[in-house]
Amino acid sequence: MEKILVLGASGTIGTSIYQHLSQYIEFDVYGTYFSSRIEDSHIHYFSLENIERIAYLLKEIAPDIVISTMRGDYKKQLDMHNFVAKYLMNNHGRLLYFSTVNVFDGDLECPHYEDDSVQSVSEYGRFKICCETQLKKIMGNRAVILRIPFLYGKNSPRMTRIKKEYKSSSLDICANLICNYVTDVQVARYVEWIIREKKEGIFHVGTIDLIQEKDFIKILMERLNIEHLALNYVEIAGTMAVLSKRKDVPYRLTWDVQKVVNYLCNEEEQ
Repeated sequence: MEKILVLGASGTIGTSIYQHLSQYIEFDVYGTYFSSRIEDSHIHYFSLENIERIAYLLKEIAPDIVISTMRGDYKKQLDMHNFVAKYLMNNHGRLLYFSTVNVFDGDLECPHYEDDSVQSVSEYGRFKICCETQLKKIMGNRAVILRIPFLYGKNSPRMTRIKKEYKSSSLDICANLICNYVTDVQVARYVEWIIREKKEGIFHVGTIDLIQEKDFIKILMERLNIEHLALNYVEIAGTMAVLSKRKDVPYRLTWDVQKVVNYLCNEEEQ
C-alpha cells in the first residue's frame, strides 16, 4: 500500500485528487487543509506560517508520494517545497507538483508543449518556473510536473460565480484570448495513472482543442440557461494553452471542450 499526502486537499484540485485516490484500497491517502476545515482524520491542518509543521506531518505520515496543489506566499512555498523535496529524496519518495500555463505567459503567439522553453512576464508564472526548476534540481526524475490551463470543477470558484451569483456579479473575461481548459476530474484521473504507471517528466493536462474564452463562457451560460451574468471584456489577445506531445497518455484521459461543458452542466456523468 502506497501512502500519499495531498498538500492543499481542501482546494478544487486537491479535493478531487484526495477523493478519487481514496476510493482504492491500494492507496492510503492523507491531506492538508488551511482555510476550509475538513472533518476527516486523514486530513490535517497545515499553514505556511508554521512551516515547521511540515516536518511533523512527514514524520507522522511517512508518505511515499507527495502531491502539491499548495497556494500561498511564494517565498514560504519555495521553502516548504525545498524541505519536502529533500525529505522525499532521502526516503526514496516522489513528488507530483502542479504548475500552470502561466509559465508560458511571456509568449502568447501559440500553444505550448512539454519541451518548449518556459518564458513568463507575470510574478505568478515566474514563481512557478522557480519551483519547477528547484524541484527538478533536487529530485531529478522523482519530481513530476503537471502544467494545467484554466481549471473548472462543478463547485470551483469560477463555476460558483457563473451558477450562483450571476444576478449580482460580473465576470472579467478576455475578448480575444484563445485557451484550453481542464476539469478537476480529469486531473484526478491523470494523477492516478501517473502513480500507478510510475510515469516521469512533464505533463500538459488539458483539453486537446482550443476555444476563445468568451465563446467558452457563452456556451456555459447558454447550457445553464443563464442570462443575467454581466461580461466585462478585457483586451488581452493571443493564446494561453498547454498541449501535449506525449505518446504514452491513454485515450481515456483525453478530454475535448465539449466533454468539459457536458461535465460541468451535469449532462454527462464521467
